[in-house]
Amino acid sequence: MTEEAELYFQRAAECVEDSQVLLDNDRPAASVARAYYAMFHAATAVLAAKGIKRSSHRGILSAFGQYLVKPGLIKQEFHLYLRDAFELRQHTDYDPIVDVNAEQARETLEQAIDFVDACRKLCL
Repeated sequence: MTEEAELYFQRAAECVEDSQVLLDNDRPAASVARAYYAMFHAATAVLAAKGIKRSSHRGILSAFGQYLVKPGLIKQEFHLYLRDAFELRQHTDYDPIVDVNAEQARETLEQAIDFVDACRKLCL
């Protein structure tokens, strides 16, 4: 694994921890955002390890599908996790009324943990 990828995975791990702390403290919207960023950093790590760089969130999402899902390196469900978390994070960060509950946040966090693990395995 490259040093750059490892640093991104460290950030992903911190985001998972932050998401759990926020969930434990009844902050589901903030928890969702940190879970998304865990996935974002893990996706950035695995793409960087393969020499693929993107500078935007949508660019990472697209490249993940193109270079990892389409050739069958990772299951489609992980692309869906990333996309859904991105959309939910957009909602929690920018909409004036946020209706994210603890169950949605818990599910997003669990998906983030699975996502980070799957991405790390691609780099081993």
